[in-house]
Amino acid sequence: MNLPEKRILISDLCGLLNAYMPEEQVKNVYRAYMVAATAHDGQYRRSGEAYVFHPISVAMILAELKLDYYCIVAALLHDCIEDTTLTHENIVDEFGEEVAHIVQGVSKLTGLEFHSNLEKQAQNFRKLLLAMSTDMRVIMIKLADRLHNMRTLQSVNREKQLRIAKDTAEIHAPIARRLGLNSIKSELEELCFKFIHPYRYEVLEHKIRKRYGNLNKITIQIEQEIKHRLAQEGLDKVQISGRKKATNSIYKKMKSKHLKFSEVLDMYGFRVIVDNVDQCYQALGIIHNLYKPLPGKFKDYVALPKVNGYQSLHTVLFGPGKIFIEVQIRSKDMDFISEYGIAAHWHYKKKNVNSAELANNWLGSLLDIQQNSGTSIEFLEKAKDDLFPSEVFVFTPKGEIIQLPYKSRALDFAYAIHTNVGNHTVKAKIDGVNVDIATELRSGQTIEIITDKNAKPKPSWLQIAVTVRGKSAIKANLKEESSYELAQLGEHLLNNALDYQDNHSPISKKKWKTCLIELKCSSKKELYIKIALSEILLSFALNKLQGQEGEASNNRISITNTKGKAVNFARCCYPIPGDKVAGILTNSKGLTLHRFDCGNLIHAKQKDEQWLEVDWQADKNEEFEVLIRVEIENRRGMLASIANAIAKINVNIEHLEVEERDHTMRALNLIISTKNIAQLDETMYTIKSLKFVHSVTRV
Repeated sequence: MNLPEKRILISDLCGLLNAYMPEEQVKNVYRAYMVAATAHDGQYRRSGEAYVFHPISVAMILAELKLDYYCIVAALLHDCIEDTTLTHENIVDEFGEEVAHIVQGVSKLTGLEFHSNLEKQAQNFRKLLLAMSTDMRVIMIKLADRLHNMRTLQSVNREKQLRIAKDTAEIHAPIARRLGLNSIKSELEELCFKFIHPYRYEVLEHKIRKRYGNLNKITIQIEQEIKHRLAQEGLDKVQISGRKKATNSIYKKMKSKHLKFSEVLDMYGFRVIVDNVDQCYQALGIIHNLYKPLPGKFKDYVALPKVNGYQSLHTVLFGPGKIFIEVQIRSKDMDFISEYGIAAHWHYKKKNVNSAELANNWLGSLLDIQQNSGTSIEFLEKAKDDLFPSEVFVFTPKGEIIQLPYKSRALDFAYAIHTNVGNHTVKAKIDGVNVDIATELRSGQTIEIITDKNAKPKPSWLQIAVTVRGKSAIKANLKEESSYELAQLGEHLLNNALDYQDNHSPISKKKWKTCLIELKCSSKKELYIKIALSEILLSFALNKLQGQEGEASNNRISITNTKGKAVNFARCCYPIPGDKVAGILTNSKGLTLHRFDCGNLIHAKQKDEQWLEVDWQADKNEEFEVLIRVEIENRRGMLASIANAIAKINVNIEHLEVEERDHTMRALNLIISTKNIAQLDETMYTIKSLKFVHSVTRV
């Protein structure tokens, strides 16, 4: 889809609809436009244009996807219930129940009070899901609505641009990807990048235009060579198109692989469309014979489709002129579903439309999540997690393929089979070998689940499960079966957190009562259970119990010393006083401090583990271990020189490991004792001052 260069008129919309709709339906679409124009009369957008041009543009986006009559009419009326005097009953009378139901599903919540924008967003998303569960056209209109809003986002202030663009990147673009709506997904992602990082977008656009101009002849040459070779081998009815990769796609690659622009080689892609599956593999062999394939860069999404139903063969090749090219090979049916996704369901006459089936499977998964989520905000966060899967393909003992998110465990596989299987799991077999239920899965493995009717979920399973479906099912079961154990765990975590505060004054009955009311808990036991299940963040409960009346929420605790307390220091990142730190609370280890940018802390947050920001003011006499890496020339006496240098500033080496790089260089991994970050900086400066030292870094 291209950005519109001119205003879309109702005549443009009707002209497009005439190509695939009966004349009578097109007339009714025009009648819907007249109703919308009358209802929105006197309303204007931020850009200054009449509001009715917005629903026309939304309907045009859907018409490009060839959506049906009811969806186009609903798109024209989608803001009427919310923003005008037109009612649900009026729409039923004029256009029938089906159109009215879709419009009602798209309408935002009105007449309700929310504590925050996040809660409003979460409630709207939940309502959208419930409407989607009966008609997927609701989400189609919502995505088209967001796409047009993004196209016209330059009309609003910078703060609103950022908020809307980030919201779109987190929710709408991933939903479009999940539903196979690649044209909408790609444009949304490109616009999000443009508004979130405008300077980076402009710089990259300039560089891409410059490079594309220089290599335009080569891309035409490649396209002709591929077409000629395929024709020689009997594939003469092939469609081939070349394109440069989107700015956003190139930026993501540069960021994820730490590349400079000049190092991005596969900037050009070619799409080869053939008649059937057999010709896909035939064309692949011919093209691999024409250009040398890059090892490890072939992906077969035909045999193993993506979660949204997308199918294609992807390969990266060494092309002429020392450039890399990506080639996608697919059949006409695959290309159709790739472009239209779930929209194919309404105008593709074959019964086996993968995208529609997979979209409904995903919707069923989200419905399970919403039923087991305590709050709308919790549901929104879980749904976001479910929108960003990287797939692992594993097999049941009968040979059926099960798709799971990356890093899924054997326990997640059990819950993917059925909730009852998951709830009674005791162990698993991977390729015939007994394994623990926490074992991480890899693509291609065959998984068998061993169950016992007396087995039941444990609170510790929440730390094992990766999939949202698995976590939700475990929580639902624990609420019913293990309330006593959960209450004990939650009470233990809360009491420990209160102890770390060095505030031994008792919590008044008034504060307890206020805390329970504000967190919507009927008793302390319910609060403890929700803390154990991470349905209420520990930091929220602490703020309610310890904050002064009227005081802003402060999601952190203070620690003045660590002696005599269950406080541990993570060996993955070696935090010391002066670092920005957070603590993970567990029933077994107490509080473990991590540096705020530690990968393990980030992973713990994603797994809903209890964590708190920590204001750490250590005792002046305490010392803490920290790991540094020293790159040195390989010469005699250098270890003694380092030890003598840091001994002069009262720093000790607790542990030493030597890595032989080559005959001229060595790397030393030193664990040293230091009091704070200032002393660490002094130590690193002292070591760096030695002539044979090339670099000193903190690990």
